[in-house]
Amino acid sequence: MNEIFLLVGGEATRLQPLSTGIPKALLTIRGEKIIDKIITQFSQFSDFKFNLICSEKHRQHWNDYEASSSNNINLLFEQKKLDTAGYIIENIQTMPNKFLCMNGDLLLDVDSENFIDSARSCTNSLIGSFEVENPSRYGVLKVNEKMEVEAFIEKPEDDRFGNKISLGLYHLFKKDIMSILSSLDVPCSFERDVFPRLSTNQLLNTYTVKGNMIDVGTREAFIQAHLDDGKENWISPNNTKINQDSIIKNSVILDGCKIGEKVVIENSITSRIARAETSSMFSNKSEDTRDPKSGAKGFSPGRVITIFLTDLAIAFSFFNAIRSFVSGFDPNDILISLKP
Repeated sequence: MNEIFLLVGGEATRLQPLSTGIPKALLTIRGEKIIDKIITQFSQFSDFKFNLICSEKHRQHWNDYEASSSNNINLLFEQKKLDTAGYIIENIQTMPNKFLCMNGDLLLDVDSENFIDSARSCTNSLIGSFEVENPSRYGVLKVNEKMEVEAFIEKPEDDRFGNKISLGLYHLFKKDIMSILSSLDVPCSFERDVFPRLSTNQLLNTYTVKGNMIDVGTREAFIQAHLDDGKENWISPNNTKINQDSIIKNSVILDGCKIGEKVVIENSITSRIARAETSSMFSNKSEDTRDPKSGAKGFSPGRVITIFLTDLAIAFSFFNAIRSFVSGFDPNDILISLKP
């Protein structure tokens, strides 16, 4: 078990425009790429070879990453979308007899070493799991007293089947997958296709780890991943300038951002060369200024108020609130930007 296959073909579509065209695994958390965090975490347990299963559409991004990386990595490209298990199934004949497989765009704060130790002694394929308070939000593993996975229950109404969910970390035996190969068609999913068949044939166990998993694919999770040490904000030290009169709450300010005076940023992410000038306000946004129309801009002369509204009711409330004040301002001083 000296090889890990990392599934890194996904995009963080809910973080656009911040993540447009970029594999989720190449996003940075506190200045370090997600993929590098994963590789660093597992490199301390063994001299692994890391095989990255990438999307062809991201080839240039991954080639650039490989050229700048000192890690022991091997790039594998899908020419089309094959779902989570498709590449493994299509190439099972050339796979090692046993190997680790993992979602390569998740942050794991778990006892990975214990999972690896358990995998070395387990005679079945093994799926990492952890326990959640509200299992009705997830697909749950129904497990017996031998820690064998008996079934996968999608979003149960209550906890009668337990509260263990998949961690996205697997130890797989080639022989186990070969035994169900004839019943699989590509594209195929580990969760929907491979694991239910393995469990039916009593070839799948689980090991429950302690800790937590973070999928940074939403704005809220991306911010939280930066703030887990209890800080109110995370501000990049790289070419970032913030006026002391600005207010920043529960937000992430990435490389190269320029924040002017009296700017308010709440529950938001600003990226790359974002520039927020006098009296701008950002709330519940992911901002990236590669699009010149994206709004994080100042105008002169005059005082600029840039408000991003995402809800029609909020928009009406805002207009009603300022209606009595507008007559007191020069119309050139106010910019209201409504964004979908």
